[in-house]
Amino acid sequence: MNDTRLVAAFRGAAHCRRESGAVQWCISGLDRDQGTRLEVLLSGATGLQLPPELPGAELRVRGEPGHEAWELRANGAAYPLAVRAVQVHRDAGAAFAAALPKVSAPWSTRAGWWLLLWLLRLPGMARLLHRFRSRMGG
Repeated sequence: MNDTRLVAAFRGAAHCRRESGAVQWCISGLDRDQGTRLEVLLSGATGLQLPPELPGAELRVRGEPGHEAWELRANGAAYPLAVRAVQVHRDAGAAFAAALPKVSAPWSTRAGWWLLLWLLRLPGMARLLHRFRSRMGG
């Protein structure tokens, strides 16, 4: 089928687990392109039977929104998915961390905060530091 669009692809074996509730199947593994955690949730797939593992699985879709036809391909086999809904979850932790600025406080600042927090653990030290701060004009 050339008119299908790749939605998700797994590196190595994807693990299939039957669920109960709104989600009937959870297919999890590593994303083929990014190497991060990938999870596909299938709802409304009560009659679907999947093996415990699918090597090199790909989730494909064709059709217009609201009239999609989903298909799971793996190891030369195609599993048509008569589902109500499909959710694809990708781990975004690495991308989020890469977007944050790399700010590092100097060692003296970190040591000062460590010392202050350690001192505040001692009984009565908070009161003493507050009294010291009041005398210094703060």
